[in-house]
Amino acid sequence: MISLARLLALLFTANVATFGSGLATVPLLERELVRDTGALTLDQFLFAFTVGRVTPGPSNQWVAGLGYMLHGLAGALLSAAVAMLPGFAIVPLSAGYRRVESLAAVRGFSRGLTAAVVGVMLATAAQIGSGTLTSARAVLVCTLTLALLHRLRWNPLLAVVVAAAVGAVLNALSG
Repeated sequence: MISLARLLALLFTANVATFGSGLATVPLLERELVRDTGALTLDQFLFAFTVGRVTPGPSNQWVAGLGYMLHGLAGALLSAAVAMLPGFAIVPLSAGYRRVESLAAVRGFSRGLTAAVVGVMLATAAQIGSGTLTSARAVLVCTLTLALLHRLRWNPLLAVVVAAAVGAVLNALSG
């Protein structure tokens, strides 16, 4: 178990380190909450992420599900609030950034940071995938979801529901 104070500090730090990007927080939070502390199972973590991503709202609010799983309603509300704090700090900082954004060093840093975040996200996807894509059915459902989202540009909620239904049918047919 992870204390509420530690969870909130982790969420705040992850959001600051990733500039409030909901997707970029995934690798940081997965490592801490699943692999390092075992506070959540991978299935619980992915459930919170999936539900949070298919529902409307800011991209980093999926962490409310983590807070709920670990500390109930208070955990959910405080996690949601903490996830929003870095965004409020960005508003005054953005004025200063606009003054230096044209500098080559700042542009280079921004590109490098973006590439590094993508790399961390891909590494996390590979880590999660190696633990969850362990059958042909799972790989098929994953491939179907990717095709629905990126090839056909479906709504994420609809893509997840359809892919999950296909997975359920395949599971029922096989056993």
